[in-house]
Amino acid sequence: MLEVLGEKVCFPNASKSRHQQINFFFRFSRFTDLNLPSAHALRKEDKISSYFDTELPVYSQSRIYVPNVEVGKQLDVFDLLGDKLLSFKQSVPSFRPTKFRRCVDSCDPNIGAHRGLKGALDVRRIQPHKLSSIGMESTLNLKGKYIMICCVFAPLVWWSSSGDMAHCIALASHELAKRDDFVLVVVPMMRMGFTESRSAYRHFLSGFSCHAVPFHDSLRREYICSALGFDGFTKAVILDPSQKVLFHDTPSMFFQFGGDEHDFFPFTPEREEICLARDDDLDGLSLNELLGLGDSDVLCNMLKDARTTVSELKQKLVGLYMCSDCRSLRTIQEVREECRRQKYELEVVVVCCPPDRAPPRLQQELVMDALASHKMLDVWFFPFNNTVSQRLNRMREIDSFEEGLFIVDSKEQYVDTYGLAIIHDFGIGCYPYTRRTLVEKEFQRLRGLRLSSLLLPWEHVCRKPDDSTSSVDEIPVAQALNNNKIVLLYLYTERYKSLAKKLAEFTWLEKSTRRKPSNVEVVAVSIDGSGASHKDFMEKGLLVCSADPTKSAKLCADFFHPALGPHETLAAFDEDGRITSMKASQFLEKSLGSRHPSFHGDLREEIREEFNEATYLYMLHC
Repeated sequence: MLEVLGEKVCFPNASKSRHQQINFFFRFSRFTDLNLPSAHALRKEDKISSYFDTELPVYSQSRIYVPNVEVGKQLDVFDLLGDKLLSFKQSVPSFRPTKFRRCVDSCDPNIGAHRGLKGALDVRRIQPHKLSSIGMESTLNLKGKYIMICCVFAPLVWWSSSGDMAHCIALASHELAKRDDFVLVVVPMMRMGFTESRSAYRHFLSGFSCHAVPFHDSLRREYICSALGFDGFTKAVILDPSQKVLFHDTPSMFFQFGGDEHDFFPFTPEREEICLARDDDLDGLSLNELLGLGDSDVLCNMLKDARTTVSELKQKLVGLYMCSDCRSLRTIQEVREECRRQKYELEVVVVCCPPDRAPPRLQQELVMDALASHKMLDVWFFPFNNTVSQRLNRMREIDSFEEGLFIVDSKEQYVDTYGLAIIHDFGIGCYPYTRRTLVEKEFQRLRGLRLSSLLLPWEHVCRKPDDSTSSVDEIPVAQALNNNKIVLLYLYTERYKSLAKKLAEFTWLEKSTRRKPSNVEVVAVSIDGSGASHKDFMEKGLLVCSADPTKSAKLCADFFHPALGPHETLAAFDEDGRITSMKASQFLEKSLGSRHPSFHGDLREEIREEFNEATYLYMLHC
């Protein structure tokens, strides 16, 4: 095991086989057998990861006394940490590309070599950032600051559960290093076989911007881990400047939040609840707030090295493509081409949001290679930012997609996180790919319908006279609808007619309790073309359109949204033949005996409910 655990495999590095595996997931269709990740090497890493996830810490001596760490209580942090701490400062550059390969139209792993460019699949080019300095500081320098002490098992393999958490904490640590009121102290608990390895200790801490208890003071590190109740899984305590404990638990919040998240500091459960509640309300959010940028900040375009400011971009309709593994890139490409053909406004911004346990620098390089292969170098590009990536991941829809497309309409002050789902379900022609627009278009379409046009294929409707004869009267449709009445249009199939009984009771009560003729007429149409229920409906006072599959199919095509399909419906139309409700059954009991029965619903809300009932669950709240 020790032979396998070289520095090239341990956190913060990821092995060559893991890099190849991530490459494979991104674009497996381009791989040859030579590029496939080594299954043997991956199995070794997985075996080590499983062992690490079950290993328990071994303390060199039992401790009778350790400080009591309890939320809300004071903790003498200087006594806990000792006199001196190491300071690890990282050189963390912006994750902007150092070189962009314009490599397109090829499946060769050495793509671009004939142009003097490195192969797009050369995984060795991705290296972690380097330590800029290591110094020694007095713990007295921590006075008046928030302090987070984090106990972690070391070394770690990236693909272990603790490795994933260490990665998230490390990303946040680089952001938090910019604060002058906060200090992160990482306390590595060295695993069996590594207790004497100073290089493993330093290599592990090279992934963080932090302070640390010196390697030689192993008893101090054990003392701190014992006080925090370290049991092999990462454990942290957060103290305010008065040394009161604010948090003591596994720091899982960094799975969801970056270090720069507004209102999240100092990372307490109360702060987390505030931020999560804020994420639920996207109305009024600007492009600036989503990306954490100012008006003067600049986004780049890789094709011509063009630039645009956020102030210019936010005046347009923007699609933020949360790019994880590029699985939706072809869809985004088709959407852009459709918008260009139709001369629609849509500016696409690609935002790097690495999948779990993928090194951000590697993911960003792979994204840029994919953009090149799709000839999409002219999109605006937002490089990896941990806080922004975490924020967008919290906000995006998670029902079906691991990537997301946020449609940001600054003019309407509206953000829709379901752009990809809408395109997937309703097609690339449903510009501008927002739920609100889908509902509004359907509202306008329905309001443009007229009952007379829907029933035009039927020249007559059938009715049974009030007397007890078995005859049936045929009344011209125009005459039946020209009585200044509210009309309830009942569309049903023989298999699904759950409203029939309720509707028959309403019709009977309307006629038996009113002194004057009812102001409501009910017309039944079989949308499956069956006439089995016609006689029963007419006996209960309903008007019936004769069974005709062809005519029913035309009515369904005119009335129902293509994505919803024909289904049992009771719709209300006013005296002018305009639709007033798609769910008129809710008004049946309320309207009984009323001189002026109302069947006016909130048509937009009913449309949302219709989409929701058709399994487009994301349409209900928009």
